[in-house]
Amino acid sequence: MKIKNILTKAIFICAAVCSVAFVSCEKSDVKSDNNHVNSWILDTMKIYYFWNEQIPSNPNKEQAPNDFFYSILYKYNKLDGDRFSWIQENYVDLLNGLSGVSSGDIGFEYTLYRYNSTSVFGEVIYVKPNTNAMAQGVKRGDAFLKIDGTAMDLSNYKSLLQKSSMNITFAEPVRAGNNISFNNEKNISITKAQYAENPVLFDSVYNESGKKIGYLVYNFFASDGGNNSAQYDKNLNAVFAKFKSAGIDNLIVDLRYNSGGSTLSATRLASMIVKQLSTNNVFYILIYNNLLEQHYNLKPEKEKFVSKINNENINNVGDNLQKVCFITSGLTASASEMVISGITPFMNDKIIIVGDTTVGKSYASVSFYNKNDSRNKWGLQPLVARCTNGSGDEVPATGIIPQYVLNEGSIMPKKQIGDTNEDLLKAALAAISGQPTTQKLQKTITINNPIIGTSINKKAYSNQAVLSRIKN
Repeated sequence: MKIKNILTKAIFICAAVCSVAFVSCEKSDVKSDNNHVNSWILDTMKIYYFWNEQIPSNPNKEQAPNDFFYSILYKYNKLDGDRFSWIQENYVDLLNGLSGVSSGDIGFEYTLYRYNSTSVFGEVIYVKPNTNAMAQGVKRGDAFLKIDGTAMDLSNYKSLLQKSSMNITFAEPVRAGNNISFNNEKNISITKAQYAENPVLFDSVYNESGKKIGYLVYNFFASDGGNNSAQYDKNLNAVFAKFKSAGIDNLIVDLRYNSGGSTLSATRLASMIVKQLSTNNVFYILIYNNLLEQHYNLKPEKEKFVSKINNENINNVGDNLQKVCFITSGLTASASEMVISGITPFMNDKIIIVGDTTVGKSYASVSFYNKNDSRNKWGLQPLVARCTNGSGDEVPATGIIPQYVLNEGSIMPKKQIGDTNEDLLKAALAAISGQPTTQKLQKTITINNPIIGTSINKKAYSNQAVLSRIKN
């Protein structure tokens, strides 16, 4: 059994326990295969799951593995329970997904809305570079209404969006009060393809009100595309080298579409931002379950800031910053919240948050899979530890609340990422500059078209702070 790429003593013990269970599985029928996989799931969860003491004493192992896994999770009746552990049928897809690699990518991320009672439309929230969608002129803010000539509604939108090739009808959305209309329809044919997304979507430097402001749009946490090169983190470091060279005195980190990912990348980003960077200072702390703590000596683990990415020096800009503004949304989660919380003890008076309340997740997960078992290709992503910042403070389960609240959901059409008149960037620039217009942001905006969902929440890293290993 492996946890990501690194084996630990505790994992070897679990593998030994699981192998005993595997010996008894002789038949190759559905029940025995389910029992085989579920025995591995149960043994793994009994050791590593944060709420392992809450696992039912005699769960039904003849269930399908997906049903079995969810049947043994901690049944919460409040926000601090397990909302985020999950399982995937193929561990390769799980690991690829955590690195931002998709086998069937449409080329853009989107939000789905309901209108006119049962009708559905999608809105493009950002387009991915070097995709067929970008080449054909799809842009942020475009709406899409039909697929292969069929209008989307509550009964068919899921099946329509699952097609591997599709002719999509795009249009420009126009909101007038409580009504929405669509202009200038156009059809674009898109075939889904494998795509490795770089989390650094956009960066720039702006001169506003006598301030030099760096702007970074960072959409998930991953070190690389799964090849252990740390290339994405090095790309991120190169952006901060540009910020450093430009002499920025304020920074905006746009995490509105960042729903989590690798804690290693989160540590590296935080190390680029924090004031008085020191590898002696604690970025976050992990607290494991009682079994791991008492029997495997996994005491609360203190993860410190870092000065290097492999052999490359971190480009830190923290000492020159007057303010750090984070742009957040209801999608901002986990590793993103960890960065905000983790640097707060060192620069609390310098932090501004603009946008919407974050998800509220203070737990970390690890990938479990059994590479050499032909009967078991499942991958687990259970919560294994509670996280705090170096001062012992958790991200509230109700989320991080911005000083300046602005929900972009009902803003249509949306301006392009990086445009200084784009609503959330404009608000962040105003907040940093101390302009009185920022006071107008202290209110929520009613969304007249209820959100059905977003493609971002279907990503493997969504709502995850993913550990590369469990240390021992």
